[in-house]
Amino acid sequence: MTTPYYGITIRGGAPADYESIIPLMPDWWDGRDLRAMLPKVFFIHFSDTVYIAEHAGELVGFLVGFFSQAQKETGYIHFVGVHPEFRQQGVGCMLYEEFFAACRAQGRAIIKSCTSPVNKLSIAFHKGMGFIVEEGDGVVDGIPVTMNYLGEGEHKVLFQKELRAKAARP
Repeated sequence: MTTPYYGITIRGGAPADYESIIPLMPDWWDGRDLRAMLPKVFFIHFSDTVYIAEHAGELVGFLVGFFSQAQKETGYIHFVGVHPEFRQQGVGCMLYEEFFAACRAQGRAIIKSCTSPVNKLSIAFHKGMGFIVEEGDGVVDGIPVTMNYLGEGEHKVLFQKELRAKAARP
């Protein structure tokens, strides 16, 4: 599954991609070390919903998602990263569209994700992709959050998007 777009291709992920991604994460998140939130097990057991964006053979983005086991209509985007020099070039959109297509193929019409309230770029990106911010039970910096979502002090902005079926081509 290679989709060229301005020299960027998207391919399916594999367990070996983990070793390429993990060292880059602190730089891609302005020094925030989020590597503990992305264990290798995602690349091993959910590789069918891991997508890698490359430009001239170099990693420029990735998406790690999965199909919810508890909510059969839901696909969940766990982690996404785009190289800072490739932001605002459609890489994130391409990765999300690949995941959306996989969800549609599996009958998953709801996409969920979350981010930290400090990640204003992620919040703006999700809103631009048509996600709604869930109400939550608190507010941080004027943004609705779900308090302690990932544990004590781990307040998160929760997103949800309902997929529409792709229109058939005439």
